[in-house]
Amino acid sequence: MKNVLFLVAVCIAFAACNKYESQGGSGSALVYPSYQIGDYFSNDTLQGIVFFTTAGGTSGLMISLEETHEPWCTPSHINNETGGTNPYDGWNNTNIVSSNYDLRNFPAIKWSYQRNTWHLVHYDHRMINKKQWYVPSSTELRYLLQNQEAVNATLASMGYPTLEGKTYWSSTETGTRGAAAAFVRNGQTIVADTLKTQTFFVRAIRTF
Repeated sequence: MKNVLFLVAVCIAFAACNKYESQGGSGSALVYPSYQIGDYFSNDTLQGIVFFTTAGGTSGLMISLEETHEPWCTPSHINNETGGTNPYDGWNNTNIVSSNYDLRNFPAIKWSYQRNTWHLVHYDHRMINKKQWYVPSSTELRYLLQNQEAVNATLASMGYPTLEGKTYWSSTETGTRGAAAAFVRNGQTIVADTLKTQTFFVRAIRTF
């Protein structure tokens, strides 16, 4: 009889252990929050609007709530080819410019660079990492404008400026004197080679 009672007690303890693990014990899987395009992202001091998602919405890209209106570069540097020509990776383009040039001559890049809090300690040429703000590449900017309806709805509901009817700079350099800018016309996203000294809008983006 004692052996039977002991066996029952062991079975109960084993079942309780399994229940604990399935409800958040040491053996349970972590659950990450999921986002959709147009969702507001907020995490401590980090805020943005999601415009591209991967992995079922647990990762992706978001834009800054704020924007600026700047030239890509100053007239004195229009003939400088920076080498930031990647059409897919704005993070890489932004790092190339910030690592090799005085950002006072590249206002669009400078503005996004300064969204990152450590710029306050004057690391003018410190590289940003994948979790920090940067100017989108031409392809990333295209994704953003293609999804602007959902993004604009959230921005407007929060009292921030929307993307509607504006031309935005990308970080993708297209030649000695040009960089890619994008806008929406008749429902189509247009990416155009544009003189770098022209003044357009700029939004910073980052991964989440």
